[in-house]
Amino acid sequence: MKGTVKENREFRYAYKRGKKIVSSYLVLHYVKNRTPVNKLGINVSKLRKAVDRNHAKRLIRVCWQKYQPGLKNGYNIIFVARSAMENAELQDVEKSMEYCFRKSDLT
Repeated sequence: MKGTVKENREFRYAYKRGKKIVSSYLVLHYVKNRTPVNKLGINVSKLRKAVDRNHAKRLIRVCWQKYQPGLKNGYNIIFVARSAMENAELQDVEKSMEYCFRKSDLT
């Protein structure tokens, strides 16, 4: 997947210097980057089982594809899955992501 946050320092910078929005299933951290594209980062370490972590990442990526075209460019956007994501469905994650984007100044 192109445009991803992979470096640990990028995650730490977004956590420390970026803005944060909390919803029921996701926590959104975002910070301006120096490129004209958005970069997506996903952190699912709160989930215990590998199956749940992979499912959560898949759900986040599907929802990201839906909302990404309508966002401002030039941000590192990191989603942290909360422990409630173990039982989440696609609609729940979509609502949670929509809430985060509405609250942020990314749209």
